[in-house]
Amino acid sequence: MTAFELRLWILLCAAFFPLFSLHGQTQFLPLGYLDDFGPTSEANAVMRDGTKVIGYSTTSLTENLACWWTTNGIAPVPGVQHWLANAAYAISADGNVIVGDRNFGTTEEAWYWTPAGDTQLVPFPETLRASTARGVTGNGQVVVGTATAVFNLAKWYKAFRWDRSQTTASYLPVYSTTYPDCGATAISDDAQRIIGIVATGLSTQAAARWDNGGAPVPFSKEGDTIQAVSANALTPDGSIVVGSAVNNITGKGVAFKWTAATGVVALPNPTTGGRYAIDVAAAMGVSGNGRVIVGYGENVAGDDEAIVWMDEQPYRVAAIANSAGVLPSLWETFRAYGADYFGNLICGYGRATSGKLEAFLLVLDASPAPPALVPPSLRFAFTPAQGLSVRYQTVPGLRYRIHGGNDVQALAPLSDWNPGFGIDQEFLATPALTGSARNFFLRLEVALK
Repeated sequence: MTAFELRLWILLCAAFFPLFSLHGQTQFLPLGYLDDFGPTSEANAVMRDGTKVIGYSTTSLTENLACWWTTNGIAPVPGVQHWLANAAYAISADGNVIVGDRNFGTTEEAWYWTPAGDTQLVPFPETLRASTARGVTGNGQVVVGTATAVFNLAKWYKAFRWDRSQTTASYLPVYSTTYPDCGATAISDDAQRIIGIVATGLSTQAAARWDNGGAPVPFSKEGDTIQAVSANALTPDGSIVVGSAVNNITGKGVAFKWTAATGVVALPNPTTGGRYAIDVAAAMGVSGNGRVIVGYGENVAGDDEAIVWMDEQPYRVAAIANSAGVLPSLWETFRAYGADYFGNLICGYGRATSGKLEAFLLVLDASPAPPALVPPSLRFAFTPAQGLSVRYQTVPGLRYRIHGGNDVQALAPLSDWNPGFGIDQEFLATPALTGSARNFFLRLEVALK
């Protein structure tokens, strides 16, 4: 390939593999700690393909350390060991960006991690009292969260959005100039919908969304029976939002699910599988396909119990593990915070057999039907001396691999299989890759996972 002449053939083939299946049976996995002396670990999110769980673990030498769990065990997020206390809260679709916060002296600071840049602080246009990063787009480009600053002797919360191509983060519009407090918790993959919380009065708040950079819109209005007070998670396409609400008739807290078609709908509490009735509940996470919602409830005895809603039907996490005979003796599951794309993996924390608080992973036998095996639309851009860029939108449950070579009859794989994360992927055919070939052929192979 030269900088002035390129002849390219793109061929698409499809290879069929067995029905997507994760493990085939329910499992309950205590995730452990960074060392044997850590009294606490907590899992906050699962990567879309389920290969990585993030959260934090205490150690014998420090307070919380942001960490991840993989099949290789637990490890601290690189670059956080020298901080006083920190935690990871959100992860990009491919796992290449993680966000969270740290305590540095008396200041809480939002940070992000990438394999190339290690761990860095989110930049702001002013000196802040504190900040935390809680959400990131699927491609890792845009980070959202909450910052606090002192103004007129009062501390105000500010929802922020930071595109990593920009010098500093920007603040989202407030709902009320009289009560300007607000915070962001999550963002859709296209970065066009951000959700979180806005102040509506001196001591009142509402779950809200910022669409296309506009003013915040509460999910419910005054007088609604179910009043949404905190939006905690959304699906990658932004079509489903879950969070915490109040039933104005009973005065009890309830978990909610929102769609544009149904508005705010209260999710039911589980009525079986536990010793005490669930009194209040909150939804904290949702699977990428929207089928599985996770959270927790407080029972009438005052204890937290992790809950999962599958197709809006509620189940205690402990009851699922118990019925499968996989819950360790004396284990109590307190809260569930995250799920993978299909809802096969649910993470959270509870009280372990040892009596310490420990992160857990519940593996469900919930294999979905395979997605349709269809060729993606391909987009091309050629830049002299840089090469040909091939972009394509991926689908969770499928996997993708590029083949290439000088002979169309024998195209070797140029990369390993890439899971479909539901985000845009790019393959770059550089001059170093194609050499001096006048003709270089590429084939994109798509297969069931």
